Parts: sequence; C-alpha cells; structure tokens
Amino acid sequence: MSPSLPGTYVSLMADVVQRLNVSPEQLLEGSGIRVEQLSEPFWYLDFDIFNNLLNRAVELTNEPALGVYLGLQMTVSCHGSVGLAVMVSQNLGEALNVMEQFIGLRCPALKPRLETNNGIASLYLDQPMLNFKMGIVGITFLMVGFAQMSKAITGQNDLDIKAELNYFEPSFLSQVQDLLPCEINFNKENNRLIFPEKYLELPLIMADPLAARLAREQCKYDLNKLAAKRGEKNPLTALVRELLFDEVEGFFKMKDVADKLHLTERTLQRQLAKEGTSFQVLMDLVRERHAKKLLNHHEYSISYIAEKLGYSDVTHFTRAFKRWTEQTPKQYRNLRETN
Repeated sequence: MSPSLPGTYVSLMADVVQRLNVSPEQLLEGSGIRVEQLSEPFWYLDFDIFNNLLNRAVELTNEPALGVYLGLQMTVSCHGSVGLAVMVSQNLGEALNVMEQFIGLRCPALKPRLETNNGIASLYLDQPMLNFKMGIVGITFLMVGFAQMSKAITGQNDLDIKAELNYFEPSFLSQVQDLLPCEINFNKENNRLIFPEKYLELPLIMADPLAARLAREQCKYDLNKLAAKRGEKNPLTALVRELLFDEVEGFFKMKDVADKLHLTERTLQRQLAKEGTSFQVLMDLVRERHAKKLLNHHEYSISYIAEKLGYSDVTHFTRAFKRWTEQTPKQYRNLRETN
C-alpha cells in the first residue's frame, strides 16, 4: 500500500499554480481528486498521486523553481493536527520532536530526524522506502517549507538556517536566491536543515502547554483512525506504542494508557495478547528506539539517558540495552561515532 501525504499539500499546490495561470481543474485532471476536496480541512492522498501532481504542475507552469514557491507558502496548518501540535509547542526543539514523532508515522516514506552534535542541530529528512522517493522539486518544497515554518512559529526572521540537499545544483537557483528563507547547498550526502543547537530553546509565539498536550493526543487518535483505514492487522498495538510515550511528559504507566483508551488494565492486556504482544514488550521496543535516538546526542551522558527512559540507575539501563542490541550503550555510541 502506498504511503499517504496531507491533501493540504495539493490545496497549496493548486493555489500556487493558479497564480501562474493554471487552473485547479487543469492540475487535477485525471488524478481522481475532485476540486471540492481542496477546501476540505484534513484529507490524505497516495504518495504516488502527489508525486505525479507535482511533476504535472511543473510541466503545466513551465516553472522548474516551483518547489521553492510551494515551500515559501507552507504553513503549519498544512500538516493538520500535527501542525497544530507543532504550533503550540513550548519551544522549537519540542516542535521539531513532534514532527519527528508523527510525520514519519503518517507517511513512512518521509521521516524527519533531529540530531545534535558539537553545538549544531540537524533536521534530516530521510526517505527510507526504496519505491517511494521524492525528486528535487518535492524535497526542495519540504526543506524550504520547514525552514519557513521554523521562522514563522518562533517569530524570528533572522535565524541562521542552512539547507543541504543531495541533488545537483539546479539552473534556476539564481532566479530565486533572494526569496529563500535559508541558504541552500547542493551535492551533499543528506537532505537536512542545519542551525545552532541553541535555537532549540527558542520559545514559540503561540506556545500553550495544555493545548499542546491535547493536540498531541489528537495526533495519536488520528493515527489510530489511519491505521484502521489502512486495514492494519494490529491497530491497538500501533496506538499503544504511541500512547505510552510523549516527547514532553516521557513514559506512561499501563494504567495511564488504559485510562486514555477507556479500558481496564486487564482488558488492555487481554486485547494486546490477541494481537500477539504485551504492554511490556511494547515498552521495551519504544525504550530501545528512544535510547538509540538519545545516544545520537553526544552531549547527553549515559546516566541522563537512563533517567529520561525511566530507569532508576545506569546499571538497569545498560543491562536492558544489551539485551535489546547485544551492545552496551557506550559501545553503541562509540560504533556510531566510528562510522
């Protein structure tokens, strides 16, 4: 099954190409998408359909720099409930963590990944699925858009953000250079945004802790609906995996997760068993995932990571990590640094 992208990306595309004398009807012809859908708030379309529309838009407008123009118009609302959760986060770091947590789950073909090293933060945009790749127009759209959004949600237009793209430098770059929200360097190994790590502490202009918590819960609810729509075999497993951890509040106990699902702990365990798993197994999987993520942040000590993961001491964390990976946390980190 093809991964999906927000339909609001198409609404944005239709708006931009209309300014270039291409009607929405022309853009959508043969796509199976109705013009009426463009005004709907939250809908999704197949990755391949979006890619085809993007290529069609470039062809109809004869505008190779279309990805830049699309990115300049991107707002947080383009990302639905995830965008709302981003907008009301406490600071830029929390907002990017929300993107990292939820965007890749909605569309496994595009996975944001935040890493820090030596005072520099990098927001990577990985494309792990071989059969679903965006070209330079799509990646430029997203990278320019993410840079634009970062400035908008912090209210600071003078942020020193640079983008690196793993494509050859296009001929149209000079015509849009003055419009770009960030410097773009081409022929790089990865697609990523780079900026000073201290920016992660920048407060957001619409920060609201209560609204942020509610928005993250809505993201998880939407994921459950998406899993059911996709016909996933184990929708409860996928939902619990997301509900047991929050980027801000950390890990939750089984009772907390059961309460969110309006189930008793016993019922939750029984239903997970029917799907071939248990709460503890899911907890270990999520802890392993976040342990590896935190170990990529070289400024975090092993004891700090153990505490963040809910372990009472480093020994318990080290024992668990070795059980998961057959390496100690220190060995894992050293191997990553060597590679």
